[in-house]
Amino acid sequence: MRIMFVHPNYHSGGAEIAGTWPPAWVAYLTGYLKAGGYNDIVFVDAMTLDLSEDAMRKKFAEVKPDIVGCTAITPSIYKAQRLLQVAKEVDPKIVTVLGGIHATFMFSQVLGESPWIDAVVRGEGEAVFLNLVKAVDAGNFMQNRESVPGIAFRNEEGKIVSTAAEPPIADLDTITPDWGILDWSKYIYTPLNVRVAIPTSPVAARSPAAFAASGSSGAAIASVTRRRWWTRSKRWCVTTKSAFSFWLMKSPPSTARNSSSSANCLLSASCRCIGALTPV
Repeated sequence: MRIMFVHPNYHSGGAEIAGTWPPAWVAYLTGYLKAGGYNDIVFVDAMTLDLSEDAMRKKFAEVKPDIVGCTAITPSIYKAQRLLQVAKEVDPKIVTVLGGIHATFMFSQVLGESPWIDAVVRGEGEAVFLNLVKAVDAGNFMQNRESVPGIAFRNEEGKIVSTAAEPPIADLDTITPDWGILDWSKYIYTPLNVRVAIPTSPVAARSPAAFAASGSSGAAIASVTRRRWWTRSKRWCVTTKSAFSFWLMKSPPSTARNSSSSANCLLSASCRCIGALTPV
C-alpha cells in the first residue's frame, strides 16, 4: 500500500518573499500512518519545488501510488483539484483524497466541481485518513465509503454524501509527527539564508485542520466545529509565552521519532527563535 502526499503548486508571492515553509500537515499524517502500520509513504512538495503539471504527471507514473492525498486552502483549491485530476489521468485506479480548511467547509462545491476526487477528509485528518487507508487496503473502500467516518464523497448517483464526524483526538500527545518525511534543505528563510524549523505554540502545536499546517485554519475549525481547543501537554510544548514562534536551524533537525519535546518540536540547541507574536 503506497501513499503519496502532495503539496499543490500554488504561489501567491506573499509569505514566499521571506522564504519557503515546511508543511506540517505531512509530518503529522505520516507519523500517524506509520504508527498505524503504513510505512510506504512518499511526499512531493510541488509548491516548494515549483513542479509543473507535466512534472507531476511523471512523478505519479514513477511512484505508482495507491492513494494520493492533497491539501488546499481557499486560494489553492483549484490547483489541488487539478492535481488530483492529473493523478486520475495517469492511473484511474488511484484513490484521490483532498483535505484542508477549504474542503472541510466547502466539500459539496468541491465534489460537485471535481467528480474525480474520491473522498474529502473533513476536520482532523489523522484518524480519518488512517481509517480510509485501512479501507482501501482491505479492497472495499469505493463500495463502502459510507462506513468511514469523517469523509464526504460523491456516490454513483451523483449525490454528495457526508458521513458522521470522526471524534476528535483528545490526547494530542499520542500523535508523533514524522519530521523526517520533509527535506529540510529545501526550507530557507531568505533574509538570513538559513534553514527554517516549524512554527509552534502550546495552542497551535498542531492544527485541528485536516491536511493543513498549524495556524489560523485550525483556529477556524476549532471555533466553528468544536468550540474548544485540544493542546499538547506542558511537557510536550516548548514555550507557553507566545502564540506563534518561528525558529531557524543552525544545523539539520533530528528525524528521530520519539516522545521527547525537543525531537517532536525540533526546538533544541540547534535552533533559535527569531520572533514571536504575543497573544493579546
